[in-house]
Amino acid sequence: MIRKLICLAWLSTLLGLLLPPAQAHAKTLRVCQSDPARYAYRIALVRQILAKTQARGTPADSLQPYASGPDPSQERCLALLRQREVDLVYLPPTAERLAEFDVVPFDLHQGMLGYRLLLINRRDEAVFAKVQTLEDLRQLQGGFGSQWSDYRLFELNRLPVVGANSAETLLAMLDAGRFHYFHRGLHEAWAELEQHAEKRNLMVAPNLALVYHNPVYLMFNKADTALRQRFEQGLAQMRNDGSLQALFKASFTDTISRAQLNKRRLILLEAGQDGADASQRQRPFWLN
Repeated sequence: MIRKLICLAWLSTLLGLLLPPAQAHAKTLRVCQSDPARYAYRIALVRQILAKTQARGTPADSLQPYASGPDPSQERCLALLRQREVDLVYLPPTAERLAEFDVVPFDLHQGMLGYRLLLINRRDEAVFAKVQTLEDLRQLQGGFGSQWSDYRLFELNRLPVVGANSAETLLAMLDAGRFHYFHRGLHEAWAELEQHAEKRNLMVAPNLALVYHNPVYLMFNKADTALRQRFEQGLAQMRNDGSLQALFKASFTDTISRAQLNKRRLILLEAGQDGADASQRQRPFWLN
């Protein structure tokens, strides 16, 4: 009996040596936010992380947009992540999101998304030239995405606001004079004006910007621990080898230069307790 078991074990080993290994298959990660006009940097970053953590000799993993049309809302993306219909999202953290999802607690935009330019109607340019303080801004009405995590900052800072469900709707409302301003990230403001060139009434308010803590984290379903660990390791590798900073500069140097933040009045907004790591609230390396 023992001799028979030994023979079977020897045959099994021999067959393992003779037969070709099972073919590894590339993974396709489903992402919810894929609009290149808004997420080109985050998509490029995710692709670099995948490339740096790809097992040697295996097919390259890829990204697949969840939707073929416009991106779903932030809340819809989180619902899809909750149901594991997508594999990751990159969004600002809140205490609720940090409790429900697994995250890599590093700000992908390194503070930049908290610097906000104001899109305004040209007829109000003289009005905004007089805005010097937060109290001045409280006399005007803003517009913002009602499902976006930083919508709550309007109430927190006692700023009047009109809510809508998309940037396109808000741009149309601003163009029609329904409110006074719509604040956008540095990489969004001029890009959206160029994308909607037919809205000739809109402009970026000169000499003014808002600032608040607004990090962006990679978020995963808590059942996907291995995927979160892979991204955590890949992001750490990019930070250590300089490729993260290189990608950031290649993506945003021109945008930051165009914004001329050092020549603008910066109005600081209170962001409250968002659950993000307070140690990251420091002057960004790119701001000089």
